[in-house]
Amino acid sequence: MPIKYDIVILGSGTTAFAAARLGAERGAKVLMIEQSHLGGTCVNWGCIPSKTLIDKAENYHAARRGAQWGLNLHAGIPDCSTLMRLKNEAVVTVRETHYQRELDNTPNIEVLRGRGRFISPHEVQVGDNIICSDHFLIATGGIPRTVAIPGLDQINYLNSYSALHLPCFPESVLMLGGGVISLEMGQMFARFGTHVTILERGDRLLGEFDQRLTGTFQKVLEDEGITVLLGVETERVEQHTGGVHLFANCHGEAMELTAERLMLAIGTEPASDDIGLQEAGVILATGGFIQVDDQLRTSQKGIWAAGDVTGAPLIAPAGAREAMVAVENMLNPSVTQTIDHRYTPMAVFVDPEFATIGLTADAAQALGLKTVETYVDLDQVPKAHVMGGRKGGILLCAEQGTGRILGVQMLTPRAADIIHEATLAVRFNLTVKDISTTVHIYPSISDGFRVAAQKNAKQQGLI
Repeated sequence: MPIKYDIVILGSGTTAFAAARLGAERGAKVLMIEQSHLGGTCVNWGCIPSKTLIDKAENYHAARRGAQWGLNLHAGIPDCSTLMRLKNEAVVTVRETHYQRELDNTPNIEVLRGRGRFISPHEVQVGDNIICSDHFLIATGGIPRTVAIPGLDQINYLNSYSALHLPCFPESVLMLGGGVISLEMGQMFARFGTHVTILERGDRLLGEFDQRLTGTFQKVLEDEGITVLLGVETERVEQHTGGVHLFANCHGEAMELTAERLMLAIGTEPASDDIGLQEAGVILATGGFIQVDDQLRTSQKGIWAAGDVTGAPLIAPAGAREAMVAVENMLNPSVTQTIDHRYTPMAVFVDPEFATIGLTADAAQALGLKTVETYVDLDQVPKAHVMGGRKGGILLCAEQGTGRILGVQMLTPRAADIIHEATLAVRFNLTVKDISTTVHIYPSISDGFRVAAQKNAKQQGLI
């Protein structure tokens, strides 16, 4: 006989837990269906293990960077056994203290282990169990994207999951892709001693960021010994005794590259195969992601979707916010909450960090807005020199005439923290005059945002 719940969630990651938590607070009986570990990708195979290793790589690199300042620190060979053990402990700690503990202490939330598959718009099967509900949330997340390359099936290649579970770092690695995953993992590997080559099909790294920032960062990577090749079309790969051989075309010239390992870092695809979307009547959008409206409703009444399975922005906190909007709409149909990712910041955890919020000048102009754009090189920010001549920049886009801040991009140390001031400015329609006349701590990297706002305000004659 079918078992009924008020809300049934496919998944138990950050998005799923945000939904379950809110549903339980509202008095709903909630079931999460999970075939693997609690916490999903972010906790087990993504954010927590990767950022743990990235942080330690930054510490390791900082010890060597201090030598030019007369700091007699010597960075020895990394102790992989200790490093990987502590990385795994960080994953388990977060999973147990942030997820299992909450599950244990919240009576209205249950977890059913197994793979859930829709058999109708109102029923999901998990093993021998049939679960029914009037409210379903698909929060199955995403998985590393693969691509058809001749010979790939013969290669023991890495992706963003498996690369984080190596016993130690490879001697050399070829990384396909010039996006977030490639840059974060590539810099981390290189700082631990791996010879890294990044291969990007396009004409620059991180296509969503301004070329002034990405060009600066490419130079940072190259200064750290990373090879960056742009305009590369991979043709085939072969496994040889000594490692992987990759054959490609770069700007019309044939090339052959070799390394111990090959890593695919070409993005994320939805984890939505074989969960019965056709039986549920759920329509897919481009790339196989689930199509939703701004209320997170799918094409099928009673079914919502949130997080990476719906596509960009593909970051855990955005998925959590989407889940909360979805649950509010499930339980309070008259409320009609919506999501607007123009106010969702995004960061790339490289060193220095990238961060962005709001509209670019091109996007704003496409909406009919007239803009004034200001770029401040980090060389103009005193704290960058205090920190040892750090490279980067801050780009600010404001509406012409009003000075309303429309978007900000940064390449700075701790940009992931600093971007929140810009996020509030964009969300609450603050102007460049508001920011430029607000006292900032000196010296600080965030004072660079004030400098950019002041420069923009002066360009417009607003101060």
